[in-house]
Amino acid sequence: MLTVFRIAMSPAIAALVLWAANETYADRLLAGFIYTLCLLLFILAALTDWLDGYLARKLDAVTPLGAALDHSADKVLITCVLVALAYAALPLPLVAASVIILGRDVAVAGLREGIAAQGKTLPVSSLGKWKAAAEMAGVGAFLAFQASALLASAMSMPVSVVLGLDWAARILLWSAAVLALISSAQYVATLLKRG
Repeated sequence: MLTVFRIAMSPAIAALVLWAANETYADRLLAGFIYTLCLLLFILAALTDWLDGYLARKLDAVTPLGAALDHSADKVLITCVLVALAYAALPLPLVAASVIILGRDVAVAGLREGIAAQGKTLPVSSLGKWKAAAEMAGVGAFLAFQASALLASAMSMPVSVVLGLDWAARILLWSAAVLALISSAQYVATLLKRG
């Protein structure tokens, strides 16, 4: 149920991002509140990832289907939100980082599918988990930046907070992109060692 919730929330958050971007020049206050809603829903969806894994282990309910769906739900969430942000709000350097992140995810999914046909598996690496954490935190930071930038004057928010969120988003998303490249090279090296 938590995994299905996360999958269902993904296009909804993406649609809200597009709506907020459309309102940015017409009604900055409304756009800021929509980005705030996006942030809250994104955090809720990201937390279901942790809760889902925790409950599966605690209740001894880990299944291959559940693990596959959980992994897919993460990819759906990140893909939907990053694509919407790339279209609507990300600066060009962060669009490039997003392309690296999403390109890596597609490539690794293809590798997994290809070796699954041979009856083999490619387990998630620790770098892959760090990449997922960095991209989730980076997307959250960017949504917070968008909300704070649009609401700064209405909420008397210090400029340092807005700039801090901007830098946090940039650092986290580029960290995720670098980890994406390193972890994909790790996966390829693992496959080459196996023959």
